[in-house]
Amino acid sequence: MDGKSREKLRNIIRGCRLNDKIFLKAVAGLREKKFGSEKALARFIDSEIRKAGARNAFPAIVAIGKNAVQWHHRPGKTRLRRGFLVIDFGSRFNGYCSDMTRTLFIGKASAAEKKIYSRVLEANVKCIKKVRAGADGNEIYRYARKILGGYARYFGHGLGHGLGKRIHAKPRLSKKRAFLKEFDVVTIEPGVYIPRRLGIRIEDDVLVKRNGYKLLSKSGKKFVEINLE
Repeated sequence: MDGKSREKLRNIIRGCRLNDKIFLKAVAGLREKKFGSEKALARFIDSEIRKAGARNAFPAIVAIGKNAVQWHHRPGKTRLRRGFLVIDFGSRFNGYCSDMTRTLFIGKASAAEKKIYSRVLEANVKCIKKVRAGADGNEIYRYARKILGGYARYFGHGLGHGLGKRIHAKPRLSKKRAFLKEFDVVTIEPGVYIPRRLGIRIEDDVLVKRNGYKLLSKSGKKFVEINLE
């Protein structure tokens, strides 16, 4: 690993660790009913990033229910009510970006809602295991669609992208072939977005190694329900 790759990895790992800490605080704050709206939670995330001496890699995305159908929803005054809550944010240290998404459920989920979440999680976990130097991002993307099955028609974006000083860098894991190289850092972020109903996305940062991968995002991904009543 050359000096530039080492610097990039060091700063992205630093960002991932901060993201994990902020997410834990956000979940605790939600359980304590500290955030009444999308914007309130987004402001908290942005504040925590600044307090740690970092910058936002991009404006934090907080989207509840049908708002989460928009991949890059701008948090507004929408109250946090029953439904899937997508939280997508990243911190930037010394110019290098990190990026993580978790999806929680506000209220009590139905069996059908839990099933969709489990399918997205399965795609996330299994596709991460396909990451290695020389792997074709297109093949991993197609594998994600296979796992999603009938829900794949609601998966409209690529499976992931590279991270560096740009939040969306090469390589892309998408409809076009793109081979992963050792020391790349890529996201794996399958999603399901059913119009007028819900959005679910689970995203991790992953280091590409010669014979495998290293997961840099450590936040838990099990299904979480939060009662705000």
